[in-house]
Amino acid sequence: MAKDVTNDLNYCLSLARTQEADLATIRHWNNLKIAFDGDLIWIKDLTLIQINSVTVKSIPFIKRYEVRGPKLFPFQGRLPEGNLPALLWSPMERGLSIELPKFNFNYFGTEEKIKIELIPSEKVKNASAMIVSMKELEEYILAAPEIRLQNIQWAIIDQTQAILFGQPLLPIPGKVFWQIEDFLIPAGYTFRHEGLIKKVNKKINPVSNNLITWEEDNQYFKINKIAIQALSISSFRMSILH
Repeated sequence: MAKDVTNDLNYCLSLARTQEADLATIRHWNNLKIAFDGDLIWIKDLTLIQINSVTVKSIPFIKRYEVRGPKLFPFQGRLPEGNLPALLWSPMERGLSIELPKFNFNYFGTEEKIKIELIPSEKVKNASAMIVSMKELEEYILAAPEIRLQNIQWAIIDQTQAILFGQPLLPIPGKVFWQIEDFLIPAGYTFRHEGLIKKVNKKINPVSNNLITWEEDNQYFKINKIAIQALSISSFRMSILH
């Protein structure tokens, strides 16, 4: 009987070492391995869903590959480019140390270091985004009337989570966020130095092409705005199939 070669497929990606901070969006995928080869970073053991996800595709200038045995093929390509490098691989979270940027601002002629962090907010804002599980989202949209989805947009975060945008948000369990500039922050919080947010946004999101989802532990990940699309049964099915 012929061997099913799809069982031997693995997926990896590479990018410049100068882009290490862009890997924050996939750092929590605990199945991944990372290695460093001169000016390149290599990530291996991605699943087909992960290599095809909006999260991965939104990382600029990456190269995606299929690993067939020892051979390295461009993703969905037919001709090999060589072999996967023999490197020292580490689990992603241990091998990749991503820290929040530190910002120095000048106040009245005195240089001070300002820590960007969240504090409870005294003001109430309208919720504009929520992170939900893909399973909960699928169960809801398959039963919901189409009109309920009309004002909702979405993007895939990873193989288990998606983020929804719009008002009113869907009545499903999830973590709710409100928006300040290009930042999505957990509902009930604000930045301690809210007056500096435009400068912080300019620093880490210089062309304003991303939404920055900021967590209570002051870690963040980026969502490329071009990855956001209208939510519908067809867009959901197409996304999980690809």
